[in-house]
This record gives sequence, structure tokens and C-alpha cells, in this order.
Amino acid sequence: MKRLLPIAGLLVFVVAAFLANPAASEDNGAAGQKLFKAQKCNLCHSIPPAGIEAMTKSAAIKGPDLVNLSQKHDKAWIEKWLRLEETMNGKKHKKKFSGSDEELDTLVDWLLMQKS
Repeated sequence: MKRLLPIAGLLVFVVAAFLANPAASEDNGAAGQKLFKAQKCNLCHSIPPAGIEAMTKSAAIKGPDLVNLSQKHDKAWIEKWLRLEETMNGKKHKKKFSGSDEELDTLVDWLLMQKS
């Protein structure tokens, strides 16, 4: 019984942490994908392994697939890019991320997990 007390205490702590922050209890993958769609990133970008295809058919508007993004850029650069604080080939991203810092963190973590 004495061995179970520390485990029970840890379990109570983990459950309390999730209840204090409901977003933390949601699977990060699901939360990131939900943000990707809520921010309408899928209008221009595809992530085929996640089953996401760009909605636009216009080659002029379509952005690159975002699979294997971690091989090209790190988290800090992507966050700056989405906040329009960074340029690529002399251009800024077309749409500024409109969510919170926490949401941006969740989205970028999810993007970096997308591998082919």
C-alpha cells in the first residue's frame, strides 16, 4: 500500500494539470491539425500524410506542401515567418498568424512532426 501512495499522488497531479489546462489534455496532433484548418492554412498548403490537400486549384495561390518542414527550417524561424517577421526569397508569408502564442507553438510543433 505504501508503494501505491506516490503513484496515486503523481496520478492526481497529472489529472489536475490536464483539468487546469483543457488544451493540454487534447492530443497535440489533433490540436495542431485543428489549428491548421482553423487558420485556413489548408486553403494554400497540403500535408498529404495527414490527409490534408490544399483547397485552392490556382497554381498562383497554392503554397508548398509542408511535409518534412523540419528539414528546411527550425521552430523559431517558422514562428517568425508566420508572424511576418521573417522573409523567404525577399517575400513574407501571405497571411499573418492570428492566434495566441500558445496556439502558434502548438501549430508549429505539429507542422514539424509532419514527415513523409
